[in-house]
Amino acid sequence: NKKVTKYEDFEAELLKKPGIRREYEALKPKYEMIKTLIERRNQLRISQMQLAKIIGTKQPAISRLERGDYNTTLDTLFKVARALDLDIDISPKIKKVTKLAYDKVHA
Repeated sequence: NKKVTKYEDFEAELLKKPGIRREYEALKPKYEMIKTLIERRNQLRISQMQLAKIIGTKQPAISRLERGDYNTTLDTLFKVARALDLDIDISPKIKKVTKLAYDKVHA
């Protein structure tokens, strides 16, 4: 008699663990970007094949980008965004420097 757990409850429980939360926060911007690109491509009713042709690449490259298992170049990311009529704002922001971060840099 297993208890059925909602995904949100499972996720909340996992994110209580500091190591998992750190990794989640580090990956979150990447996957939010991918989600936005996929949603926009679908909204425009453009297939991966069509998008690939527009930006001068092959469909598997778009698939890898959308799966998130491939680190694409900024050039490719901007090409995809232009093809989907999206603006991408990538700007560095100064974060609060923690002792741990300071120690890593000055080790």
